[in-house]
Amino acid sequence: MWVYVTIAMVTVVAFAWFAVVLVSARLRQTPELTFLDIEAATEFVAENLPEEITMRLSHDDVRLLIRWQLTYLRKRGIASYGEVDNVAEAAARNTDAVIAHEDELVDELVRRSAKNQMNLQVIDIVCVTDLVNGYMKSIGVIGEQVYEAEDD
Repeated sequence: MWVYVTIAMVTVVAFAWFAVVLVSARLRQTPELTFLDIEAATEFVAENLPEEITMRLSHDDVRLLIRWQLTYLRKRGIASYGEVDNVAEAAARNTDAVIAHEDELVDELVRRSAKNQMNLQVIDIVCVTDLVNGYMKSIGVIGEQVYEAEDD
């Protein structure tokens, strides 16, 4: 009887060890997720904007620009709104390299602000996006800039 109990215990421990090793290996291959708190980003941007821009932009304007920036990044496949984000996953799968250009981002935000009659200047949007990018870099959401290889 003790032989069967011992064999059962060894089998259970072996399966448990195998499961732990398998999950650990999978976690090592999974990139770390970093989350952006929109309220913290809004505070950071609002506190670091130049005074003349601060007089034109409210916290709500800054928050909305940050949300639009995240939406742009999501459509490019760089950011997601949570665990399963079909739009971001589809965008990331459509290309070999995921690229977001700051000029395209600014153009998108200028279009959206004009559509919503926000009466923002381009310099306002550029300052906000630059500060958001700096904030995201400081908390580890985005990494270093990638340069395209030149053709020889």
